[in-house]
Amino acid sequence: MAENRVLIIGGGSGGIIAANLLAEEGKKVTLVTDSPVHFFQPANLFIAFRGEPPEKYSRSVNSLLHQNVELILEKVTKLDLENRFAITEKNRKLDYDVVVVAAGASLDYDSLPGMRESLNRFGDYYSTPQSAVRLWETIRGLKKGKFVIGVPDLIIKCPPAPHKGTFLSASFFKKEKRDVSVELLYPSPHAYTEAELARTIEKKMEEFGNISVRTSFLIDSIDVERKVVVGMNGEEVAYDALAVIPFHKGPKIEINPADARDEDGFIKVDKNKLSISSYDDAYAIGDCTNAPTSKTGVAAHLGAFTVWRRIRGENAVYTGRTNCPMITDNEAIFVISDYENKPVGQRFSKLKRLMEDLFVSMYFPSLMHPRKFEPIFNAYFEATEPSVLGERGW
Repeated sequence: MAENRVLIIGGGSGGIIAANLLAEEGKKVTLVTDSPVHFFQPANLFIAFRGEPPEKYSRSVNSLLHQNVELILEKVTKLDLENRFAITEKNRKLDYDVVVVAAGASLDYDSLPGMRESLNRFGDYYSTPQSAVRLWETIRGLKKGKFVIGVPDLIIKCPPAPHKGTFLSASFFKKEKRDVSVELLYPSPHAYTEAELARTIEKKMEEFGNISVRTSFLIDSIDVERKVVVGMNGEEVAYDALAVIPFHKGPKIEINPADARDEDGFIKVDKNKLSISSYDDAYAIGDCTNAPTSKTGVAAHLGAFTVWRRIRGENAVYTGRTNCPMITDNEAIFVISDYENKPVGQRFSKLKRLMEDLFVSMYFPSLMHPRKFEPIFNAYFEATEPSVLGERGW
């Protein structure tokens, strides 16, 4: 059957899950990625603020794939949707019958003055495990002063990540009894984009005693010599160490036709079918799309299952479901929403923190064997549907 040839672009969680699901179906699957290593991206937090080793959260891509998936370790530079082929950096042509783009977002450190210099000096917990190690060295060496986390834009992977970094760094400084405060510079009028959830977060930040949040702060530039973050209104915030969340853009792949991408380079998809523009043989999932939902691992996970089912001929839809954990050292909430429902109200609890640890422990096995873990995740997602939790929250 002609539709048996499936090309997956990207070796993140969405790409690996889609590849394994389709290979089990007997499809001829090729996965192409420029990295031989798959890294559990949320673990950058544990590296940056706990000093955990990156190796704990890394696996070779090949070790996670079904035995029948062909793996090509090259960067895709061009995707021609009209003529059904992709080109790699080594000028290899890859024909397909169906393509699934799971290439992730690209990070832009150069559109804000001082951001790249700050990255090089202090590290961060968004780009690479190596940068997270650098930030851990920064945090560990900070004996007094102020650690600032800046958020220039809200279109980012894992929207609660700035808050997680704030809580985990503040916990470290408290445990170490260091005279270091943590300040979050956030662009919205509240500490989170949804007002009710923001009140819960702000209350928790107050309990810490060493956290402050400056809302409606729009970052204009970073003066690395004077160690100040400059707002668009001229306001300046001094720091002793700084981590800035970079701008996110679409993947660096030339796509034909060019109008299959939006102005920031994200791939235009039908938000429910996840098909690219008007093409019924091309899909995109996860961070690389313009779907109006959070750029999070859960979106990639559920998107992979949606695409798998649609390729099988089922009328599957992605609802925009999110499930983003926001953790402190010993408590957590989950930011749960979908296209039709705003984030439900939440209460921090130790049980949810335990659940997040459980999800982390299942991460790599669930990539390798997505069908075996499907009943577990389905039971959780059904029990925590935004429409089920509703006004009472969780």
